[in-house]
Amino acid sequence: MIICLRGEATLSVNFTDYIINKNTLTVLSSDDVVIVQQKTDEFSAYIYGIDRSLASEIAYHLPNTLFGFLHDYPVLQMTSEQRTQLEFWMLQLNYILEQPSKYLDRIVCNHFQNLFLHLVNYIDGYDQLRKKKISRKEEHCWKFWELIGQYAKTNRDVAFYADLLHITPFYLAQISKSHLNDLPKDLINRQVILKIKNLLLTTDKSIGTIAEELNFVDPSYMGRYFKRETGVSLSMYRK
Repeated sequence: MIICLRGEATLSVNFTDYIINKNTLTVLSSDDVVIVQQKTDEFSAYIYGIDRSLASEIAYHLPNTLFGFLHDYPVLQMTSEQRTQLEFWMLQLNYILEQPSKYLDRIVCNHFQNLFLHLVNYIDGYDQLRKKKISRKEEHCWKFWELIGQYAKTNRDVAFYADLLHITPFYLAQISKSHLNDLPKDLINRQVILKIKNLLLTTDKSIGTIAEELNFVDPSYMGRYFKRETGVSLSMYRK
């Protein structure tokens, strides 16, 4: 995420040029091709780099449409009022990062979620516009992502999703890697992990109850699955 403080720069994002200045907010993803074409001498900006694990947690409660919108429109124009609010948001983030807290990751996640929820206001009418311009492959990918959110709680088999999309698992793997920058199994696992984390953090359900709810054969298997994907145990993460 790039927030310009002063000056101006021309940024090429996926081979389209954009002007970034104090009235823009730029949101990029790891698969974007970004080149700084030119900049004024006084140009300076804050750049926030969010690692994939935190990015996934931030995105967990956000609408899928927002990601499609930000992919197509990575540089957003702000009003003077929105710019003022963004400056307050940055000041608050700097304060948060300077305060020692065992809940720092959760606070930072919530802070970014609040910002991105405000960005949803930009996407009125975008759904209809996007449907007119996306390819069949992109349509399959976005539908796959929606299906993961709907069914990952009980289904972790790639073939299940390919069948719902009426395509082969091999073809799903090809288009998922091309358009979503990950294999289907990795995307499914990521969503399941986010569901487990959410239940551990927001409920007092036992490990056994969560394992049953998420269709794991037993709690110990879910524990091994979680540790393999995150590097920490279920009890340690909850603690």
